[in-house]
Amino acid sequence: MEMKHLGTSLVFAVMALLAAGCGGAGDKVEEESFVVPPDKTDNFLSLTAQEYQLEGTSTVTIESYLQSEPEEVKIERVHELISLKQIVIGWFLNAYLGPDEEDSSKGFDCLTKNGSYEDMGIKPLEDGLTYAFTFRQEIGGTLDLLSKLPTTVGEDGRRYFDLLIGKVSNEEMAQLETNHEWYRSYKWSNFDPGKADPDQVETVHLAIWPEPRSPDAWIDYRALFADGEVTIGVHFGWDYHGDYHLKHSRQIYDWLVGQGYRSPVDSYDDYTHTSGPLTRTIKADGRPVVVKIWLFWGKPGTVTDPDTDAGGRVLEDDMRESFRSREVILYSGHSGPFYGFALANWRKTDEGDLDDSEIPTLDMPADTYQVVLADGCETYALGQAFWDNPSKADRTHLDILTTTSFSNAAAPYSIKDFIDAIAGTDYSGEHEARLYGELLRDLDGNSYWFNTMYGIHGLDDNPHLHPYADERMFCQGCGRDSDCGQAYKCARLNNQEDKACFALCTADDGCPEGWKCMNVASGYTMQWKACVPNNLSCTQEPEPVTGPSLMLNEVLADPPPDSAGDANRDGRRDASQDEFVEIVNYGTQRINLSGWAIADATGTRFVFPAGTGIPAGQALVVFGGGTPAESIGNSPVLVTGSMLGLNNGGDTVALLAPDGNVVDQLHYDRALGGQDCSMVRATDGDPTAAWILHSTLGSPFSAGTRSDGTSF
Repeated sequence: MEMKHLGTSLVFAVMALLAAGCGGAGDKVEEESFVVPPDKTDNFLSLTAQEYQLEGTSTVTIESYLQSEPEEVKIERVHELISLKQIVIGWFLNAYLGPDEEDSSKGFDCLTKNGSYEDMGIKPLEDGLTYAFTFRQEIGGTLDLLSKLPTTVGEDGRRYFDLLIGKVSNEEMAQLETNHEWYRSYKWSNFDPGKADPDQVETVHLAIWPEPRSPDAWIDYRALFADGEVTIGVHFGWDYHGDYHLKHSRQIYDWLVGQGYRSPVDSYDDYTHTSGPLTRTIKADGRPVVVKIWLFWGKPGTVTDPDTDAGGRVLEDDMRESFRSREVILYSGHSGPFYGFALANWRKTDEGDLDDSEIPTLDMPADTYQVVLADGCETYALGQAFWDNPSKADRTHLDILTTTSFSNAAAPYSIKDFIDAIAGTDYSGEHEARLYGELLRDLDGNSYWFNTMYGIHGLDDNPHLHPYADERMFCQGCGRDSDCGQAYKCARLNNQEDKACFALCTADDGCPEGWKCMNVASGYTMQWKACVPNNLSCTQEPEPVTGPSLMLNEVLADPPPDSAGDANRDGRRDASQDEFVEIVNYGTQRINLSGWAIADATGTRFVFPAGTGIPAGQALVVFGGGTPAESIGNSPVLVTGSMLGLNNGGDTVALLAPDGNVVDQLHYDRALGGQDCSMVRATDGDPTAAWILHSTLGSPFSAGTRSDGTSF
């Protein structure tokens, strides 16, 4: 559980799943399952955890010798200090919100997740050296956290509380070398703000609100198995506790052989980094799939000796090759914020460190779906590091699982769980598709003696319908689950119709037109969701569905410099306040936007207030802040209370319906989002039109109007 030195960026987006998974049919008598209409769910479903967003403002002060330097030099240093200050805030936040190890009745049972400095409005203060910045942190806590936390309600309706943190100097914040981090010193590890000198305490005023969760989703098995094989590279980082890189690699090798994998060599002792994969053929939805697993670890006295420079370079090259040519890359070892993969003995060599600053330069396939497990202490920063890789900037071909806190370095359970999730089978050798939510519960359960929370980056584009579901089976008659197959539940729609097969799902967008993802109860609990006809009948044609005719039409993440960037027309260019999202109603009827939301890869950024509407054929603009006019042209203007926080280097912008379903979204990278102009549809109001740079049309943006400046 050792943490390594840190890098220079703290940008990531994290998604954590808490939804219930799906159970398979057993040999015992099944309780009858039945579909639960949407308005009848209150008595069945009880969730035990909740995601929350925290937002506040803090400051950093650059060194006096930078006073006369150009502003860009100052801002570069500000960014460095903000990355370090985030760690300070996170550490004191964990100390305040986290569980009390000595008294379980104390604490708030929360875990923090780090934020992103690109989200923030960085503003200089009068002294020319101090800069204020707004930050967000995500935490996972209990459902009743807001009733436990001492909060007050602000004028904006949000709840607030004060966090007292120590004033850690710039020099101290930079002390992040292994085992010598600033927070390990007695001064800070025993810090009590109630007893400290007031000059050494900073008060951070924090807003807190519950965050809508992303729906659970399946691993994209169809993409993984498309060519009839799946390739997995397993990398064990050097361990100082008890040579766990040797023990765990041996345990995994023996376990794989016991699972029926064929080894290219006679024994673990004969296996080397060039031996090739262990292989096994499974059946996936009736088709053969060859599973290939390579194992890599530092082997003393060989070319992969983790104590040597040469061995460290080989270990790093092996992992680079996995990212270049394999679909699943699993890492188990030591890590820390920004320090991705510690493959070699950092106490004896500087080689074998594949950290987050190197991830954007990895050779990775742009069109190949890949899954990465970074199982080490506090690996969240790797999420953004991978999105910064040009091959993965669209965020559609990569899932990354990372940790918020400590991981279990003493056992290889996470590797076993992950391989089972990718290629596990039932007694007949048939592959069993797994929800990410199930995998996360398994991973979290491996560390029962301390709190940890695994999270997934890149989940929203994963399948929301069971990957082996076949529409030809929908509504087919059945007597029990096994009559339908693993992708379905055998359930009763109503008392007038017989039981039928309904495909497992996690969100409406996984279901065909005319169907909805509804809860399915068994006994007194709701354990599954399945695609069900809107009219709750298998004997009548589903009712035609006309979804909301709303779309994202224009997005500005990178306002142009100087006055040209004053998109909200309030007389002042601001990098955060002039960001905007323009929405168009391309339908024929007015749409009520009450409860709709705008989100990015970090979380919900704006919720439309009650009474907000958008007429047919019209647009509406949401700015990050400022004091704009109430309308531009015919388009109403709204302002967030806490910025949109769109990252110039790449992000996701989503328009969410009140039920959380994504109605429209935009994935973009720096080439589209960081060009001093907006991203706009090639044809205004056309949801099928491509996204282009507004500068190609002769102007940087056209908030509230069509691209040519005319009114909607």
